[in-house]
Amino acid sequence: MSRRTIPLAALCACLALACLATPAGAVSLTPPEPHSPNAETIQTSYVVMAVIAVLLVIAVNGALIAAVLRFRERRGTEPAQFTAGRGALRPVIGALSVVAVAIFIFGVIATNDARDVEPAGPEGLGAAPTAQVGVKGLAPLQAAAAEAGAAGEEAGAGDSASETSPLEIDAIAQQWLWRFEYPGHTPSDALFSYGELVVPVDTPVILNISSTDVLHSWHVPALGGQVQASPGEVVQTWFKADEIGRYAGASTRFSGTTYPAMRAWVSVVSVTDYQAYIEGQRAALAEAQGAVKAVQDQEDAE
Repeated sequence: MSRRTIPLAALCACLALACLATPAGAVSLTPPEPHSPNAETIQTSYVVMAVIAVLLVIAVNGALIAAVLRFRERRGTEPAQFTAGRGALRPVIGALSVVAVAIFIFGVIATNDARDVEPAGPEGLGAAPTAQVGVKGLAPLQAAAAEAGAAGEEAGAGDSASETSPLEIDAIAQQWLWRFEYPGHTPSDALFSYGELVVPVDTPVILNISSTDVLHSWHVPALGGQVQASPGEVVQTWFKADEIGRYAGASTRFSGTTYPAMRAWVSVVSVTDYQAYIEGQRAALAEAQGAVKAVQDQEDAE
């Protein structure tokens, strides 16, 4: 084997070992499989930007290799000379400018699509998107609340609104867990769960995200992008899960000593199971309130 072929053989051996190596389970170069329309938009944006980046890397390195090969010095010959005149780089700058403008336009369109709440599907609960702030095409929260209250008074029942609106749930962060408050209750009789959010499949869900103490972040990659929870501020995000299952999430912002334990799960169930879950939560709340009232009555009697 000649000296020139040794580096080439070593390079081929390294490439073969890299291809045959067992992939690391903890490292992923792509987002998890999306299960919500906005998550699909985010993954599409990721793929498009990755392809553009790879093409730019190939183009730049290809041009560099071509320049080295063309203008390298050879034994017994003078290296070729290249003189750039005025405007020689204009084509390159123009091409890169077109790429930058295309990326900007694509980003605007993708952001618009990710914010656009889709209606419920045939297996879901509810219908058209209405009345939330921070989501495309929806009214501010205060005005929406007033309109919803007026509509509820005219209809004489609060359940009718849920048939034409996305499912609205409050996600409240604190050190170091999430509290989820469900609709269909009064402020004094909140239906809630900790750590795990239960929602129906094929249904648009709007999350009102806030924090009671420090900064946290809501991030369930399979169901959408990352949203920051700030004290004294309500931020909205949405998702519509297309498949029954349990999806994991975690806060990506350090919030104290027990930050690693702050996890969130979204359990997507059928509409029937969701309604049964809510009824179970309501029954458990009524039972707990009854027990508290019985103790208070007993103390008053004594």
